[in-house]
Amino acid sequence: MAGLAHLGVGLAAKRIAPNVSAGWLVAAAYGIDIVWAGFWAAGVEHLPAPGVDSTAPWSHGLFMSIIWSLTAAAIAMLISRNRRTSLIIGLLVFSHWVVDFMAKPMLHVYPSDSGVTLFFDKSWTMGLGLWRTAAGVSIGEYGTTAVGLIIYIMTLIALRKPHAKGGSAA
Repeated sequence: MAGLAHLGVGLAAKRIAPNVSAGWLVAAAYGIDIVWAGFWAAGVEHLPAPGVDSTAPWSHGLFMSIIWSLTAAAIAMLISRNRRTSLIIGLLVFSHWVVDFMAKPMLHVYPSDSGVTLFFDKSWTMGLGLWRTAAGVSIGEYGTTAVGLIIYIMTLIALRKPHAKGGSAA
């Protein structure tokens, strides 16, 4: 799965949202998986398995990803009262679909994976399939996580530097 890649995206978002907790940023990047867990618990969506259609259209489909992103942005707006924070949270939730689109079909991990759906059950599936091979999975997962972690650490360092006082002595 593209699990680590979502972590990298959430951590990297600290650069554009320095006032938002990294925990919330990472949670937003995993938002669609959090929704999926609810559908899994309810028996609506399933873990990938041979012979089981596991495209997860109610959580991971393009149409529903847009709905979940707008919902998360609205909730963030109610909580933060900040349009920028709301937009970032919504975009992070949608980033989940974007990462999955790049990764799927993840044939190395799930040989019967067909990609991400556009709408609901039996709709078209699509994806770039960058996780088709072991090398693709490793580069995608670890690479994205490493880049995200580096951006996060660099952001924390920059935020901790004392700001220079403006003006000069005459």
